[in-house]
Amino acid sequence: MRTLFHAVLGVVAFGASCALPSPAEAGPPAQLAQARYVALGYDLGDGFVSETDVRADVLPEERAALQTIRAGIEQWGRYQIVVRPGQAELLIAVRKGRLATIGGGIHVGGPSSGRAGGGPVGIGPMGGVQVSSPDDMIEVFEASSGSLIWRGMKPNGLSGAGPPLWDNFRAEVAKAEKSVPKKP
Repeated sequence: MRTLFHAVLGVVAFGASCALPSPAEAGPPAQLAQARYVALGYDLGDGFVSETDVRADVLPEERAALQTIRAGIEQWGRYQIVVRPGQAELLIAVRKGRLATIGGGIHVGGPSSGRAGGGPVGIGPMGGVQVSSPDDMIEVFEASSGSLIWRGMKPNGLSGAGPPLWDNFRAEVAKAEKSVPKKP
């Protein structure tokens, strides 16, 4: 009985994998070739955070990696970087690999803490733990919907003067440009 179950499960899994095109077969998203304006930022585990948002949980290595990506975009000339994500067509986020991040501090809150209704009054400890991939990552989101359209992950992929993930992204854009018909 157990062997029959595993055989049926294998056939179902094989059929499902055949029905869905692999990312390589589907090709890169056309938005990579069609977009002109991009905003840069970070993925801190809960989506895109603009580079202009001052956040203590952005690692210095992530700031340096984003500056390298910015310099690459400016030198390439393919996209124009905008400051406000609302003006962008694509949102490009970086994240340095990490297994776990632990944070903590002291929370001070009161009637003037900026929350609606003032928030609770008091002082107390706060903390958090975040588990993530050990691989570096570049993600590209469509700005209007916030949906992820491309992701590259690689160990030490954001390290060096010409980071490997940046090279992968440029190659995907080149493929997208070849597959999108030219406008007359």
